[in-house]
Amino acid sequence: MTRSIIYSFLVALVSFGFIACDSDDNGKQTKVPEGAKPPTEFKLGDCEDEANAKDAIKLVVNNWGGQSDQEFASIELFADGHFLITTPKAGKLPKRAANATRSANIFKRHGDAPLKTRATDINGSIDLENGAYIYGTFTRVKEGVYSLSNNTMIEIKDKHVSGSTTIIYTNRYGVKIVVAVTVDFDYKPKPVVRQLCRSWRMDSSELWFTTEDTYIAYAKQWLKLGRVMQEVTITPEGRAMGFDEDDVAEDKDDYCLRLVFSPCGTYLCFYKDGEVEVGFWEWKDLQNGVMRLWEPFDIDDDDDDDDVDEYMDVTVRFDGKKMRIYHDFMDEENDVMFRAYGVSTFSARY
Repeated sequence: MTRSIIYSFLVALVSFGFIACDSDDNGKQTKVPEGAKPPTEFKLGDCEDEANAKDAIKLVVNNWGGQSDQEFASIELFADGHFLITTPKAGKLPKRAANATRSANIFKRHGDAPLKTRATDINGSIDLENGAYIYGTFTRVKEGVYSLSNNTMIEIKDKHVSGSTTIIYTNRYGVKIVVAVTVDFDYKPKPVVRQLCRSWRMDSSELWFTTEDTYIAYAKQWLKLGRVMQEVTITPEGRAMGFDEDDVAEDKDDYCLRLVFSPCGTYLCFYKDGEVEVGFWEWKDLQNGVMRLWEPFDIDDDDDDDDVDEYMDVTVRFDGKKMRIYHDFMDEENDVMFRAYGVSTFSARY
């Protein structure tokens, strides 16, 4: 998971000798910007369940029946009527990370090779990373039976059990395969999960940059009539350190148009340029609304020795039909402590 472009630039400046001057008041500390402070209380939002909330489920393959090659590792149905198929090409499941990494802006692509997308059929199903994932829509035919837009179908033999069950999977060639799966939908009694797990549209992304005693810059991006707009303010101290608008503002292609959380621990971020990021989430501290996010195993990395899964903890706050995610990054270079605060604001809508 690479760090923000802004953070990387901060480090580059320090490395090349652009070091902030000492404060005249050694006891002075830059205060956290008001807009970057999450409310103290974690409250539920006021979002109605999405149309397919009762169908949301994850089926993880335990045993692939028949003689054909295994076509998927898991199938996940989302509350907004979309599905995500994870194929064996996606590699192993993610490991838990040993060390936390906090990013200035979580909603930008984190890997050197973000997932490329392309439409695969007339129904709009999408391949991610040459078939590592397949994303599309599903239709509920009847209880436990779902037709997927990639011309496949699943029939869950017992929709009312957790643990293990079997499904009948009909592939795009009409071949029926009996598959033993683990079922995940124990989240349903948790109202907070039902509030989070839906499609969210990003309203805006804000970033503040400081040292221990100096404000450097502020940047905001939002979408207007299909175009990413932005506002950038750099303090005189920031300009004295060599910053300009291009250094502070995120690439407009990295704007996250839509964020989808699955109740079974997956999230997808859809970027302005059509690329998609697949990641995982869990509640780190549910009482205080702290969420942990991390990436799947890097399918392009054949060396497990240096493959350390990284994660970041963010603070979630609901307000009616809006959600705000607060995140920050802090790092010290050459005795200068840099800090970046970020707030991403979303509305509950497809």
